[in-house]
This record gives sequence, C-alpha cells and structure tokens, in this order.
Amino acid sequence: MNTPVIRGANGEELVPFRSRLAPLLFMTAIFLFNFLARFIWGPLLVPIEEDLGISHTGAGSLFFLMTLGYMAGLLVSGFISRKVSHPKTIGYSCVSCGLVLLGAIFSHSLWSLAAALFLIGLSTGIYLPSAIPTLTYNLAPGDYGKAYSFHEISPSLCFIIGPMLAEVMLGRYAWQAVLVPVAAGIILLGVTYLLRPITGRIYGEAPSMKSVARVLSERRYWFLLVIFMLGAGANVGVYAMLPLYLQAGRGLDQTTANTLLSMSRVAAIFSPFAVGWATDRFGPGRVLAAIVFLNGAATATLGAGSELLFRGALFVQPMLSTAFFPPIWTILSDIVDPRSRNLGVSLVVPPAFIMGGGVLPTLIGAFGDAGMFSAGFVLWGVVTLASFGLVRYTLRR
Repeated sequence: MNTPVIRGANGEELVPFRSRLAPLLFMTAIFLFNFLARFIWGPLLVPIEEDLGISHTGAGSLFFLMTLGYMAGLLVSGFISRKVSHPKTIGYSCVSCGLVLLGAIFSHSLWSLAAALFLIGLSTGIYLPSAIPTLTYNLAPGDYGKAYSFHEISPSLCFIIGPMLAEVMLGRYAWQAVLVPVAAGIILLGVTYLLRPITGRIYGEAPSMKSVARVLSERRYWFLLVIFMLGAGANVGVYAMLPLYLQAGRGLDQTTANTLLSMSRVAAIFSPFAVGWATDRFGPGRVLAAIVFLNGAATATLGAGSELLFRGALFVQPMLSTAFFPPIWTILSDIVDPRSRNLGVSLVVPPAFIMGGGVLPTLIGAFGDAGMFSAGFVLWGVVTLASFGLVRYTLRR
C-alpha cells in the first residue's frame, strides 16, 4: 500500500528536514552577505568619521538612513515577488546590492555615502520577505524552528567576519576597499541563485488594504512587533555602535576592539541551534520570554563601570540577541497564512528595524557625543527588561 503524499501550502511535497539541509545552507550564505552589506559599516565608522569629518551622531544617523532604505525594500518586496516569483526576487536583491556596494566605493562626501547606504538598505530589504517562505519550502511545520535557526547563524558569522575583514584590510587600504570582497561575494551568490534556485516558482502577495487589514487585526501581530523591536535593537542596533563604543567610550585601540568584537560573536553562532530546538520542543512563547529577560539584563550590563562585568556582557549579550529570531519567525508563521508570509514579514520588520536598527544607533551616538556612551546601552537594556511583563501577560492570555 502506497504512503500518502503530504503537500504544503504551495503544493510542494513535504520532505524530511535533512533532505533540505543543503538548500538551507545556501540560503544561509546569501543571508550572511546580505548582512555583511549592511553591517560591515560598524567596524568602518572610525575611519569614515576621520575621512569625512563627521560626529558620532552623524555616524549613527548613517544607519538610520540605511534602515529607511531597508524598510522601503521590505514594503515593495511583495510587489516584486508577486510578479517575478520569490526565487528571482532573492537573486535580484543580491545582484543589485553588490552593484550599489561597488558604487559606494566612490563616495567621498557624507551625502554621497548616505545615498549609497539608503540604496544598500533598499536592495537588501527585498530579500527577507521572500526568504522566510523559501526557508520552509518542502518542510513540515514541526521543522520550522530548526530551519530558521540555520538561517539565523548568518548575523553571528557576519559579526565575526566583518571586524576581522576590516582589521586585515584597513592596515593596508582605505575603508572603501573593504567593500570589494563583500560586493563580489553577494553578486556571485545572486547569479548562482538565479541560475539554480532552491524552490519552484512560488510567488508572494503584494500589500493591499484587505490583506494588510487581515494581518493587523491579529492581536499577536502587535505583540510580535514590540518583541521584534527589542530583538533588532539588541542585535543589529547594539552591534552597529559597539566598535565606536569600544574605541571612543572604552579607550581600546582599533585592533583590540575589532578582535574582541569578533571573539564575542563566536558562541553566538551556536545559540540559534539550541533555541531552534527548544522552540520546536517547548513552544516559541516560553522560549521568547526567557530570552527577553536575560537579554535585557545583558544589554544593560554593557554599560557597567566594572571591566569584568562589561567583558562578561560583551560575550553573553550576542548569544542572547541572536536567540530572538527563531521563535519570532515561528510565531509569525503560525499567525499568517502560508501564502502571505512575505506580507507578514513586510509589516513587522520595517517599524522594528526603524526603531532597533535606526533610532537606537542614532540615540547611542547622541549619548556618546554627550560623553555618556554607556548610558545608551543601559537604557535599552532597561526597556527590554521592562517588556518582560508584556511577554508574560501575552502568554497568559
């Protein structure tokens, strides 16, 4: 007797997780370069400030402009994937991002660099709404947490490779040269993906009044939005300003700062795997509650006066910040129809990254200009700790 074939939302046959491991690793490589394109700039802020003569606040505001572009990319992604499919959207995102990075090499003023960063945000922003439904293609819902955990090792790898790449190249070249290998890598991956996509021709859903209202009417969406803001701030917002904080706020030289930053992210490579397993085993809500509490404490401790406490938080905080996302994506996959997951991503990520990836670096930079660099990290940690009550209340409901 034949075993019945189980199919997913797009008509694909569901398969064991191990058979999708190679495609997941390829998507992880794409996400790594997508992240590098946006966050290689953290280790470059000091030479950029010296080259362009800008303040700490001005340096932080560059991330705000890139986040605005990223938000725009997320919002238009559905229109693109509806017309050309998710696979082509991912490929076009990679190639266009690489071309803009090459253009950024010729930026010799604040305004030209700001325009390049906006376009980098725009080109990388169209990737994620197509990536989330692609990651779970052919997989049963019980494997979603593990799939997302593979994808989420990319930010940690980026935060290790980025400072190391900057340290190696800045000793010989100007900061613009650091962008060349990142641009070459993401273009190569994009062209490869366009030639050999890992899914069928699955399409996204463009925003409409009806579809947006359907997502916004879900109460868990608003809960998810708040938690995503905390996760984006703890992960990308804190990382963006740490190189500057280590040098200007803690008095470390460039080599020591970049080495510490890379070392602190090694353990964070493995935390998404543990969290992905725990999410599938215990449920995303309980796991997320623990992460919010512990991350708030660790982020606040980054501003501690004690060098021992600070060094401890520097290594613990990255493990907890990367742990936010497997349970978040699992919850999102549960509350949004499978064919509309790209729309769910487009609605939850932009405001979260505006706050966590744009406002927070600018705020920390302003604290730095006022001679109170550490206070910016303490403030974000306290806000995260205060949100633990929201998580517990939502879980009880």
